[in-house]
Amino acid sequence: MRIILLLCAWLAAGPAFAQNRMALVIGNDAYANVPQLALAVADATAVADALRQQGYETLTATDAGRRDMNRKISDFTARLQPGDTAVVYFAGHGVEIDGENYLLPADILVPGAGESDFVKSESIALSGLLDRVRATGARTVIAIIDACRNNPFATASGRSIGATRGLGRIAAPQGSFVIFSAGAGQLALDHLPGETGAANSVFTRALLKRLPQPGLELREMVADLRIEVRDMALSVQHAQVPAYYDELIGAFYFAPPANRPAAETQPGGDGADRMREDFDLAREIGTPAAWDIFLERHAARRGEYTYELALQLREGAAASEAGPSARDAAAPEPPAEDAPGQEAAPPAMAARSREDIIRATQAALNRANCAAGAADGIAGPRTRSAFARFIRESGADLAEGDLGLEAALKAVEAQTGPVCSTAAPPAPEPPRAVRGPTMAGSWSFSATCAFGLRVTGTVRLRETQPNFFRGEISDSLGQHGTAEMTLSGLAISGKSYFPAKTNTFSGQMAPDGLSYTTKGTSTCTVHGRKAG
Repeated sequence: MRIILLLCAWLAAGPAFAQNRMALVIGNDAYANVPQLALAVADATAVADALRQQGYETLTATDAGRRDMNRKISDFTARLQPGDTAVVYFAGHGVEIDGENYLLPADILVPGAGESDFVKSESIALSGLLDRVRATGARTVIAIIDACRNNPFATASGRSIGATRGLGRIAAPQGSFVIFSAGAGQLALDHLPGETGAANSVFTRALLKRLPQPGLELREMVADLRIEVRDMALSVQHAQVPAYYDELIGAFYFAPPANRPAAETQPGGDGADRMREDFDLAREIGTPAAWDIFLERHAARRGEYTYELALQLREGAAASEAGPSARDAAAPEPPAEDAPGQEAAPPAMAARSREDIIRATQAALNRANCAAGAADGIAGPRTRSAFARFIRESGADLAEGDLGLEAALKAVEAQTGPVCSTAAPPAPEPPRAVRGPTMAGSWSFSATCAFGLRVTGTVRLRETQPNFFRGEISDSLGQHGTAEMTLSGLAISGKSYFPAKTNTFSGQMAPDGLSYTTKGTSTCTVHGRKAG
């Protein structure tokens, strides 16, 4: 469904994407059950004002509970259009658990000892938030997270939940730039010891100075900001250096240069960057119509490598739609034998997508005995943990944020034997008595979506907890991801996770347990039937 919406929006955009500038700003001070903060709301309010002055349409929430945060996020993503610039700012408590960073709502409860899953379900996963924003087709996503404070659960009875302080490194999605107020494992200062009446945190006061400066490119701004925050922290013998994760294409300015209109300074303004971003979007959509739009839009650059590659991919997409016989007919004939004295031209190689790189990295990590899990192209907590373990035990000159880069993949593939120490396999789950229908097994499904789109696919599920099922899902659009379903009687609820989209759905199992129907946020009505 998302692919159809992106294609429609792309068609409507004409020569260029929409380039509205939107911001979501959240600040939480008044935590009901964990230590309260003093400046998060003031920080959020000041940042929201600064962004409005730069022309951003800004949604704000302060002291927001989980439901209010989710509602505000949904409102924000509903307003975003393909090509927009999206800025997300959060000030409040955050915690790292199992390699994922979670933003805590104001009504978070104190978990019992070891109840990390409770915190995960009651919080907002940062990677999930970024995926939801990227799924709108926003061209540029800037996330600024001032949540690197002391772990609010560290004093709970029993063992602590999450890391002691700060947030962990992340793998930023393509097209995004993520800034943390402190480095991995560092504590961000609200104020300097001994100072009174501070209006904003150490990080945010440095940020506010730079947001309105015309012509200050984002990377230059962050480099300057890091030095100021570091120096302020060192003045009180404290270590705090903001961290950033850059997967942005092209330049970005919060305040455009004074001598140029804003449109010329938006991401993608450079022809090469725009062509590459349009290529990435056409490849993600993957239909002949999407490639036709790309080829028409960039016809003036016929003959360039990217354009010629798009022609080849367009032919492949058309052959895939036509079926196996057409694919065979469309396949190029083998080249004739080279004439004497001639060298064969090397085949053109397409750059691998980040998903493909992660999938290959997962396979290489598994060969190195680092237990990355299924090679599904999703940089989830297990994959990130395996990559961090590889770095520790191999001594490779890599950072955890390098996951998804070609250089990191080459470093992992260069290892020819086991790297990670052998861990005892998990104990097999005891057999469970079958009680009525179950989602466990293989299913085929067909989906009818808006605009008459029909999609087919398969999902294979296994029961990981009583009445909770998890597995792999793939569809005829070429998407691969994971699915989670809960079965309560005959009622189904669940989510499907694709690299750039999360769908939530609910539905009903047939009494015989052999079929089901669901509908959810993808707008698709799905009919599933048990295979075999």
